Amino acid sequence: MLTLPEKDIEAIQQIHRRWIEAELSGNALEVLRFCTDDVRWMVPGSEVLVGKEAVSLLVHTGAGIVDIQTADVEVCGSGEVAYKTSKYTTRFVAEGGDSEQVARGSHLWILHKQDNEEWKVALVTWQPSSEI
Repeated sequence: MLTLPEKDIEAIQQIHRRWIEAELSGNALEVLRFCTDDVRWMVPGSEVLVGKEAVSLLVHTGAGIVDIQTADVEVCGSGEVAYKTSKYTTRFVAEGGDSEQVARGSHLWILHKQDNEEWKVALVTWQPSSEI
């Protein structure tokens, strides 16, 4: 397994926590500040979105998140590249809807350490679970 210095693991875990806080506060666009300018979002069943502008259209519309729980968070990497995986359970109300829904699955981030030593998310993807 690839291992990062503890300070890098903590920095990535902090991004994970702040990302979730931004989504829960209703400020989904805030998550883009944790991303590289050319971030790629590989949305299941859809085309890859490239760049913050394209991603902003996805995160700006859609669901109102009620709660996010993550489990089995793992951070690994080497040098200037890292990945974070975890399982998720998200409770949300779809745009225009009035009933709460639940999505479960796992997700993956690939991160790149910038010249200023700050970690940024370069790729986001997730795999919905078929479990109910």
